[in-house]
Amino acid sequence: MKNWSRKEFLRASLIGGGASLLAGRTALFAQGAPAVVRPGSANSEIRVAVVGIRSQGGGHMKTYYKEPGTRLVAICDADSAVLAMRAAEAANEGIKVATYQDYRKLLEDKSIDAVVIATPNHWHSLMTIWALQAGKDVYVEKPLSHNVWEGRQAVEAANYYRDRMVQSGTQNRSSLDIVQAIEYVKSGKLGKIQHARGLCYKRRESIGKTTGPQAVPANIDYDLWTGPADLVPPHRNGSRGPVHYDWHWFWNYGGGDISNQGIHQVDVARWFLGEDGLPPSVMSIGGRFGEPDDAETPNTEICVFNYKKAPLIFEVRGLPMKTGMNAMDAYKGSRVGVIVQCEGGYVQISESGNSTIYGNDGKKITAFTEGGLGRHRTNFVDALRSRKREVLRGTIDNSHISTALCHFGNISYLLGADKSNAAIAEAIKSDPLTKETFERTLDHLKANSVDVGTTQTVLGPLLMIDAKKEQFKGADRALVAKANSSLLLKREGRGAYKIPVIKSGGAS
Repeated sequence: MKNWSRKEFLRASLIGGGASLLAGRTALFAQGAPAVVRPGSANSEIRVAVVGIRSQGGGHMKTYYKEPGTRLVAICDADSAVLAMRAAEAANEGIKVATYQDYRKLLEDKSIDAVVIATPNHWHSLMTIWALQAGKDVYVEKPLSHNVWEGRQAVEAANYYRDRMVQSGTQNRSSLDIVQAIEYVKSGKLGKIQHARGLCYKRRESIGKTTGPQAVPANIDYDLWTGPADLVPPHRNGSRGPVHYDWHWFWNYGGGDISNQGIHQVDVARWFLGEDGLPPSVMSIGGRFGEPDDAETPNTEICVFNYKKAPLIFEVRGLPMKTGMNAMDAYKGSRVGVIVQCEGGYVQISESGNSTIYGNDGKKITAFTEGGLGRHRTNFVDALRSRKREVLRGTIDNSHISTALCHFGNISYLLGADKSNAAIAEAIKSDPLTKETFERTLDHLKANSVDVGTTQTVLGPLLMIDAKKEQFKGADRALVAKANSSLLLKREGRGAYKIPVIKSGGAS
């Protein structure tokens, strides 16, 4: 993992030139050299396609309306209504784009140099692999994967197709403020790190209850939308309809807010710790509290990643500060962010990447507010021009590890059992940090009219991790077998949407 200095950031932003390394080609989209024009060509325009354009992808489209030296040439979405809407928006900007419902057809277009993937999570890894096989550069939104195994296949594909650039949407890696804060902590001015805490206190209202499977709107090709996930009818129909957005709260497609928002904060916390890989163990506590609805993932969750240097704790809260309010709780002034607690003070990293140093008395020592998150997409373009992977700040390797942490935490939750809160308090009493976090969580639930004396909470088992194999290990063979059979650890896809197995020599 590289901690970028200010000088390196500036140099990387301006760097140009450089030769590409050509790798062999195999598998589904075995075409010639990548279509992207190499530096020195008379035509240096980079032609970009955006895939998954309803929400985050719409923002990516706007980037390529104006990014110098690039041109938005194609868009893709399984929803024909969204596709038509975005094509009309591009036309209003004077930009004519090719439109595709089927991503595979888009990849056959050799005029496209790079694809930006902003689809639901369950498509991210497969689309990345297919794009690399088709000779395209890739920007893939977070999280990298729906499960650990497919994320590893995407990393292996990126390692095999070394001439292609792969940027992950973990844009905090482009924050100069965070880099400066890391350097401050490394200087020893605050003493040793005691723990790092990621927070996602973000209001998530009930998605409601349905009476059964819901009809899919005619404008959505549901087989294409589902892709490698299990093909089952949608069982949700909130304000966004039966398909869009609320998939985040169903295990077949998403992983709740730790995977949705928390991947950013987990990545930053791990960056501060200087941990390149997975922790020795993980455990989770949580549940879905408040108004009953169809969602499956927890709206309240604590995940403890027991790194050797210092623990990393992640907290999800989807309920408000208290019943009847919309405002959210804050921990040391942060709602969505990271707190790095050191011996002599702490660092508060905001959702925007700004970083502030405080003493343990709560008084501000210094702050870093130069920004940088907005440069992340431009950083991808910088890498496309230079053809140098070291320019990239959101590497696929880092994204995979941080995404895998989210999956491992959720697997502990999925293997957990309902326990009384008194029993959970007894089970964790020897760990002061987890105990304190749980006590604050109970106070939060009480403020939301949850009877914590009678309402049970899920206590996930402590799972030992084999970091090299990226799976679980331990003496309890039955528990390990269940953990290693989780769909969040490995799912191979279905039919035409099988995940290619990527080995060091290429696809097999």
